[in-house]
Amino acid sequence: MRTLFIISIIFICFSSFGQQMRAQEKNYNFSEASNVNSIVVEIPYANNDFVNGRLKKLLKGWGKHKESKGEHSSLMVEMKDMGKMPFNVYARLNEGNNEIISVHFGIDLGGAFLSKREHPEQYKIMESEILNFASSVVKDWISSELKNEEKILNQLEKDQKDLEKKKEHLEKEIEDFKKRIVQNEKEIKENIDLQAKKKEAIQIQDKKVKKVEQKLKDLN
Repeated sequence: MRTLFIISIIFICFSSFGQQMRAQEKNYNFSEASNVNSIVVEIPYANNDFVNGRLKKLLKGWGKHKESKGEHSSLMVEMKDMGKMPFNVYARLNEGNNEIISVHFGIDLGGAFLSKREHPEQYKIMESEILNFASSVVKDWISSELKNEEKILNQLEKDQKDLEKKKEHLEKEIEDFKKRIVQNEKEIKENIDLQAKKKEAIQIQDKKVKKVEQKLKDLN
């Protein structure tokens, strides 16, 4: 039941975000070229380190990866759908004031950076790749976050059960104490009655001892 609940939350969050996710064209400065066309996508929820790690993994899978001064590059990338010529990809993360991370991708086709107007078919392919990347990052981040929250919830529920067991144990002890008090009170009453009888027996016996002592004195 809880697993279905978690899956539902992931689906709702991811579906809601997926409907809003867009890639845009913007001019950007990369180390290899300034004020060139880039494809930028915004990634909410995840932190910078998480996105950076996933970006590095993506570009390592595409080609020869390098990272310098916060900029990633993947050189001599080959994708069948992009044509026969290899190309270079440059990418950089920027974290905005609203904590949404923007990732700029510059696709150097060799003499020109990829643009929607000049390379519509290739642009569509790279846009899809980038959106799939962003979607998977968000989905994996939310899944990881939910696992952590679920772990905390499980621990809280365990603590709650331990407290309930402790309460039951203490209540049982109280009941046992009450029964013991009743039993002790009964035994105290019996003890008082026995003490009275013993005192009476002691008095009688004391008289007998004195009587025998007197007989012994009389013999002397």
